[in-house]
Amino acid sequence: MNRYNEIIDNLTPFLLKCGYDEKDIFYVPISGLAGENINEPVPKEICPWYEGKTMIQYLNDIEVPERNEHGPLRIPIIDKMRERGVPSIFGKVESGTVRIGDKVAIMA
Repeated sequence: MNRYNEIIDNLTPFLLKCGYDEKDIFYVPISGLAGENINEPVPKEICPWYEGKTMIQYLNDIEVPERNEHGPLRIPIIDKMRERGVPSIFGKVESGTVRIGDKVAIMA
């Protein structure tokens, strides 16, 4: 519990300075190695002081912003690669719509 509180005390001011709102910051004690408190709640024998949700419960509760399919086409580039001399660019459509036959210019 001491380490958990130390992390909260040190990380919260940094995240607030970066522009995050305090209502959007959640701390969840997990063990990736043992899989504790990721999908199933942590047993009280292991972590009696934590009463919150699991990591998956917090992730499921995040509201996904609406995507404007009628807005301008925006595809942030995630990765670029070249295979056999053919360039490939990977991205995710964040706004707008791409249809078969559309001509799109990509600047990378």
